[in-house]
Amino acid sequence: MVSGKKAAVPQEAEMVAPPLQIEVAARVITPIDNLVGFASVKFNDVFVVEGFKILQGEKGLFVGMPSKPDNRSNTGYRDTAKPITAAFRNELIEVVVGAYHAEVEKLQSRVAAVAAASEKQPSIQKQLADGAVKAAKENASRSALVKEDKSQNAER
Repeated sequence: MVSGKKAAVPQEAEMVAPPLQIEVAARVITPIDNLVGFASVKFNDVFVVEGFKILQGEKGLFVGMPSKPDNRSNTGYRDTAKPITAAFRNELIEVVVGAYHAEVEKLQSRVAAVAAASEKQPSIQKQLADGAVKAAKENASRSALVKEDKSQNAER
């Protein structure tokens, strides 16, 4: 027979939940139909849910919950993780969409930086032509030194 102490159940007044911290990692992809990205969500640095889909719909961005195929469902898929309340669903969608927009902004700033840098640098064709001219000059100067060394050795 196993005996043990029963855990004391805290009274409702004693139960205080820590504030919920949600951290989202969004990944922008080249669109496939209406799929534009994926996300994973970390809750209070202790639990991660992966597989959120970020979709472009007629009314804007939509967040699809992680799911797996299910032949018995009307849509052919069954959510494997989902919010229970509408308020939390809205909060979750808001932070995922916000993280997606932040990633899009990062990509746009990178594109702008690359475009600005490429305007400052000469074209690849010009760089190659300049490099060929420089290499030819170096080869010519090396050949002259080699000929000079040979002529000096021959005189000795």
